[in-house]
Amino acid sequence: MSLWTSAGRLNCPKSERKRTLALARSVKGRPPEKGFVPMSIAMDAVPTAPRPITRFPIYAGLAFYLTLLAAGWWVLLVCLPDRLNIDLAGHDFIIQNVHDKILANAVLLLLILPSALWLEYAMVGWEECSLRALFSPTASMKTDLAFLALDQAHVMGLAGRVMMLGASLISGVALRDWLRARTGFWIDTSSLPLWLQILVYFHVYSFFDYWAHRLGHTRWFWPLHRYHHAAEDFCVVNAARIHPAGFVGIFLINIPMPLLGASQQAMIWVNVVTIAFGFAIHSRIQSNWGWVGRYLLQSPGHHRLHHKLDMSQPTGFFGMIPLWDRVFGGWSETATRAEVAIGVDTAYRHGVWLLPDLLRDYCDFWKGLVGLRALSPSERASHIAK
Repeated sequence: MSLWTSAGRLNCPKSERKRTLALARSVKGRPPEKGFVPMSIAMDAVPTAPRPITRFPIYAGLAFYLTLLAAGWWVLLVCLPDRLNIDLAGHDFIIQNVHDKILANAVLLLLILPSALWLEYAMVGWEECSLRALFSPTASMKTDLAFLALDQAHVMGLAGRVMMLGASLISGVALRDWLRARTGFWIDTSSLPLWLQILVYFHVYSFFDYWAHRLGHTRWFWPLHRYHHAAEDFCVVNAARIHPAGFVGIFLINIPMPLLGASQQAMIWVNVVTIAFGFAIHSRIQSNWGWVGRYLLQSPGHHRLHHKLDMSQPTGFFGMIPLWDRVFGGWSETATRAEVAIGVDTAYRHGVWLLPDLLRDYCDFWKGLVGLRALSPSERASHIAK
């Protein structure tokens, strides 16, 4: 398209022409001749559209990767039995549910995380996506990456057992079997199709997660949940940054779910869904998802508002699904695509050396239980202190 019309005028909207002429007047100190605009000024004034994202190759690459992954999983199912008998030093060891164990340990790094990064790239472009940012990470992102690596190596799981004084070893399955043996109480959903179990227990999980999240924002448990909110940059892997001393999650999620009849297979898939969802809402996709974000699933835009640094107004948007916020409080019609600053007003070291921040927050948790922790300005000004 030509920059000029046949009449010699700048080929752009009238409002842009007026702005260009005003700019030329201020630069030259006198009105330009009618129909003439200096080329350098005209070129600056013409709005340039962002380069469109060519999504087809990105989606094709993801489809190819997922095809290879599915083929590998099929080979594993065919070649590796689900029950292994291992003879080690004269002792027989039996490993059952081998496929579920592999799925639970590999699905995050091989399926969910690559897919989340790939789809975010397709939606926001290379310049804005998390993958590009992770090639030159900020100190906050280095914390996210280090935490993810240690969590996948089960280091954080071991740290959690120590910090929670063994509470993480309490088994909801064992409690369910104990209750059944003594009271006859038993909820069996095994006759339901797996997809229906996943749908039902995802909503059950989201209900308990809503209350666990709200409890994490009270003054007693905030020091532990604060570690997640300390992230200063939204990034897909930020979803994995959760303090290992997860007392709230153990008692409000891990124990109740088996008591309500959730099978091991259903819980594995519910965890897959919730992990994928966590990556999505911590992504750099600046969208509120329209009516989906208002009524079905929390959007990245709403979750960014939940992470906001400015606590002059109470935070909200606690639930994975807006239903619980609408019913129990926490929902507002506030919606923005602006870059809201995120983080907390407590200083963090960040970087790959995680121990100082983890231990400081853990000590703050215990000091808070006995009333020895000083509240931060945001806690005194917001609902956290209430």
